[in-house]
Amino acid sequence: MIAVLRSFLGRAGALALLPLSVVPMMLLVPALVHSRDRFEREHGAGPYAAPPVLFTPATLARYTPVAPFTGAVPVLAYHGVNDHNDHYSVSREEFARQIAMLDLSGYRTITIDQYLRFRRGDVADMPERPILITFDDGRLDSYRGADRILERHGMSAVMYVITGPIQEANPFYLTWKELQRMRRSGRWDVQPHAADGHVEVVTDPTGTTAPFYANARYTRSDGFETFAAYTQRVATDIYDLKDDFRRHDIPSETFAVPYGDYGQHARDPRVPAFLRELFATQFRVVFIQSPGNDPRYTRPTGAATRYEVHTETTTDALRSWLVRHDPGERRS
Repeated sequence: MIAVLRSFLGRAGALALLPLSVVPMMLLVPALVHSRDRFEREHGAGPYAAPPVLFTPATLARYTPVAPFTGAVPVLAYHGVNDHNDHYSVSREEFARQIAMLDLSGYRTITIDQYLRFRRGDVADMPERPILITFDDGRLDSYRGADRILERHGMSAVMYVITGPIQEANPFYLTWKELQRMRRSGRWDVQPHAADGHVEVVTDPTGTTAPFYANARYTRSDGFETFAAYTQRVATDIYDLKDDFRRHDIPSETFAVPYGDYGQHARDPRVPAFLRELFATQFRVVFIQSPGNDPRYTRPTGAATRYEVHTETTTDALRSWLVRHDPGERRS
């Protein structure tokens, strides 16, 4: 009887200890997943091969060179390059078609330095059909999807980066090491997009959210943010952004406003005036979005607007926008 009891207690004790043995495994699994993700991020983050592009003869006939023009530069704004179909991204295949169309149409990309000279009125050494291609956010997928396609056509682009996630080693974003390597390739310029300010903040007791830079914040503990607190929060983010670029020895002379919101919708009329003054003291050019996404080409003076390319933007739609606003086409 005693032997049976001992056997039963032994089995019961083993079963009681079983949950404790599971705990280390539960802790280990996330670590293993994170380790695998980190390994893949570090060793598999190179650019993808450029996909083939085959246009029909009828399409090639449409994509003949447009009329040359001077004194204006179209600016394109991309985000991700992937198959997510999330409105903001384009597929690698579609991006390849669009860049091939630009090449056939005679457009030649310019660097951010050339664009800054253009904004000063210096058009020396500009191509006959200049274009500036930009990417927002500093995403790894946009670099991986676009780099070899740009290389195939001898084109370049500007990457506008959010530095906060880089400091946190968020694998969704490019690292400073990768950004420096991109700059050395000659295909990429790197410019600022935000530090921690590419987010939305709560703006009222109902939980409404709106862009960080253009809105006073509401919290349950403190209520509505004072204008002085708002200006300090926003200015601090811009100064931190500039410092991040300085620490990595990258000039930060242009800026792409997150969400295209520079205070044009703000309820407080002091907000747009504050943002204009702040941006003007820190950057030589500030890129914004155009209502309805149908901007004209940028000029040496006036707003620096960009045409946003979305998932739904076909190659023909992009070509149509370019031709519709092309100064040379309008004269011919």
